[in-house]
Amino acid sequence: MTTVAAVISSYRSAADLPECVRSLRAGTVAPDRIVIVDASPDGESAELGRSLGAEVIELDNRGLGCLYNHGVEHVAATYVALTNADVAFDARCIALLVQSLEDDDSLFAADPRQLDWSGERTIRARTTLRRGPLLRTPIPGLTVDPVAPPYAGAPVATAYANAGAMLVRRERMLELGGFDETFFMDFEDIDLCWRAWLRGWGSVYVPDAVVRHRVGASTDLNAAPRRLASSHLNLARFALKSFPARAAGRVMLASPGHRASSDRRSPRQRSSCRGF
Repeated sequence: MTTVAAVISSYRSAADLPECVRSLRAGTVAPDRIVIVDASPDGESAELGRSLGAEVIELDNRGLGCLYNHGVEHVAATYVALTNADVAFDARCIALLVQSLEDDDSLFAADPRQLDWSGERTIRARTTLRRGPLLRTPIPGLTVDPVAPPYAGAPVATAYANAGAMLVRRERMLELGGFDETFFMDFEDIDLCWRAWLRGWGSVYVPDAVVRHRVGASTDLNAAPRRLASSHLNLARFALKSFPARAAGRVMLASPGHRASSDRRSPRQRSSCRGF
């Protein structure tokens, strides 16, 4: 029997959890279990989650992948919807994601189309990768387009599913060892889906499955430097794990973290030379 569970990653998410939980329960296919894995320091989000009737796991804040891994291990379901707390699901979203995986046994993950919170602008669609410049790009040497069409219609292959909202086969997630927990935040999703792809398990983008995402709702300004550092470090880890040595070397040399550490000019001099 096909079963579906939802795992919500939460950090200071009291303002967002009610809508996320409500939208999951209102779907044409509603999760059998909703588990909130909360790393908030004050307990407010965990208390609210319990009042909403969800199961709650409280952890130290060891990154997004750690939260998701604990949730996936906790539930026993065919499919698990992994979602940030600041996401609201369209009524048909989970059903369409499940159907896409049911239709193709080779797939590992399904990715919905993400709109901004107003529902007016697509902020995440199909992700494509192609050769690109070494500078001014998230992954040096590659051009990443996270909003490539289509915006409606049949499911289509995507480079990887986005950790903000994705559906995975639980059995394969466990076989992969879950997210790499050394990735605190950023690039953990491409690392996971890359490892799945190496086993022949692809990811699919389902344009008619829609969510709204209030991006960054749980990230305050004080956390921004830590997130930036995490992003640079994770990019290096991903390159070293997944790319041939020559390609990994190019990524390391061109990464913002490497350029910043090797540039001895003052911050004012560097910013004036970069043009911002």
